[in-house]
Amino acid sequence: MKTTAAFVVLLLAPSFSSAQAWRSYVRSGPSALASAPCAVLAPVVVGGTQGYADDLGSGKCFVSIHPMAGGMIYRDYAFFDDGMMMVFNSYGDGEGPNMTSAREFYFFPRSGALALEMSAARGTVAVRMSDGGRIGFDPATAQVASADRGSVTVAARIDPADRGGVEFSGYAGLTLDAGFRMGELPSGLPENESTFRSAQGQLCRVKNKEIFAYLGRDHSFKFDDAGLSAFLKTRCPGLNVGF
Repeated sequence: MKTTAAFVVLLLAPSFSSAQAWRSYVRSGPSALASAPCAVLAPVVVGGTQGYADDLGSGKCFVSIHPMAGGMIYRDYAFFDDGMMMVFNSYGDGEGPNMTSAREFYFFPRSGALALEMSAARGTVAVRMSDGGRIGFDPATAQVASADRGSVTVAARIDPADRGGVEFSGYAGLTLDAGFRMGELPSGLPENESTFRSAQGQLCRVKNKEIFAYLGRDHSFKFDDAGLSAFLKTRCPGLNVGF
């Protein structure tokens, strides 16, 4: 599958610095998808939300959503062209694996480019993910407010006990929940399990090493959509892949 890296921006604002702590969680390995060069967008602010777009220096594109308030206690979001949505939590000042965490979701099939949509006039902030699904944000808090293809809930507090604080109870497409982990991406553990869920609610758990490629400290999702569909039809025959 080939996608283009076009970002939609409805308002350009002066650049603002942004916390980029989540970037230490994501290695610079290339996406499994063949993509055009990523568009680069300087930080844009609507209300209390900052959004920007860039690449990781390897052709993997991302969109970042970050709250402007909250100091070092915050929840922000990063979306990638390999289908990943990372929910990143920072629990306060200090360093170490107990001060940050990640919840990791993937959405399939990946049929288009990421798009950042921000409008001060309308007071709206949204990200169009690579599967075409649109995630809306409350511009005052930079927190997820809606998912046009499913149901999502967001915890008000920032607490490790909430396992990232974001849950999708349903989605009109294939999803992968790679789980929650303190200090690193949960998919970084080859022997851990992740769960695929169909649009009909069917579940299939697989080992991370079955769907992620590992090279030293780096790892990446190893399938394009055709390869993922073929894998799941054999590995999870009761799962309605949908593509």
